[in-house]
Amino acid sequence: MSSASPTLRELCILCATPGDEGAVFEYLAARWRRQGLDVRRLGPYAVVAEPSVRLKSDTVLLTAHADAPGFIAAADSDGTEGEVLALGGISPDEEAPLCLLREGHLLEGFTLIPPEADADWDRRRPLRVRSAAPGIPLRKGDRLCWAPRWETRDGLVVTPFLDNRAGCALIADWYDRFARLLPEYNVMLAVTAMEEVNGFGASVLARHVSPDAVIALDATYTNGKQGVTLGGGPVVTLSDASVLLSPALRDRLLACGVPLQTEVYNYSGTDAKAFPSQGLSVPVVPLLIPTLGNHSPAETASLADLDAWPEAVAAVTRTLFSRPLTDEPA
Repeated sequence: MSSASPTLRELCILCATPGDEGAVFEYLAARWRRQGLDVRRLGPYAVVAEPSVRLKSDTVLLTAHADAPGFIAAADSDGTEGEVLALGGISPDEEAPLCLLREGHLLEGFTLIPPEADADWDRRRPLRVRSAAPGIPLRKGDRLCWAPRWETRDGLVVTPFLDNRAGCALIADWYDRFARLLPEYNVMLAVTAMEEVNGFGASVLARHVSPDAVIALDATYTNGKQGVTLGGGPVVTLSDASVLLSPALRDRLLACGVPLQTEVYNYSGTDAKAFPSQGLSVPVVPLLIPTLGNHSPAETASLADLDAWPEAVAAVTRTLFSRPLTDEPA
């Protein structure tokens, strides 16, 4: 996957706020059907795809989430200014262009107004939105998102929604471009809803699938103190609010034969949490892309990291199935 692939660019101009992921779901479902995959929809929560003929071997689930942080109108507006609440974590530090998502169309001309510099803002409090198109008043419950943007320069891609359209692009292309990397395994693909707010999509998915291992594809932050940098390769989360990998599994993953970075947190998280929460006793590994400006209008990733991601997925999968599926040392 690279800037030359139309998939990522096409996905990064599709707006999908939490609970309103239909455009991304439909894009992926149509793409998978063209590749001859069986596709099933789990209501508004997830879409799953896999070959109609399964090998008599282990199955790995590659899952990404369709939604990106956005906003919901908190009240009806007069068409000049309104109030919105954040859906997902954002840092509203400066004015930013927004689009209104209405009946499948993007309406431009809205601007997010940051709180006063000395304001003690948190996501429970509304933010102001100014409209340059007075003929389009907001209605309570309307969804707004960052205005689409696409730029490539100096080996980087800059666009909103990399978290997590990058993961969606990888699985969209898997059977067209990357199936040769894991010919000996069944690869199941899935995309979920509402990862940014409550994780309901992954919980529903986990109740309807039975893989032997799960790789959660997502985006994470660069972190100088932890040595996580753009261009350093995909990132394995060793610890956060959704996973806690053992030192034994860490060592096996770092010896998988491709460059991997690691991160350790005790907060935040990914869809990885849903699988053990729903009773699946299989290994779950978050394999993420480092980004600058996560959840901002200008998320930035390295094209080299995106290009390295499929090989990393394959190497992690082979590592997970190279011995009995357990985190315990032999």
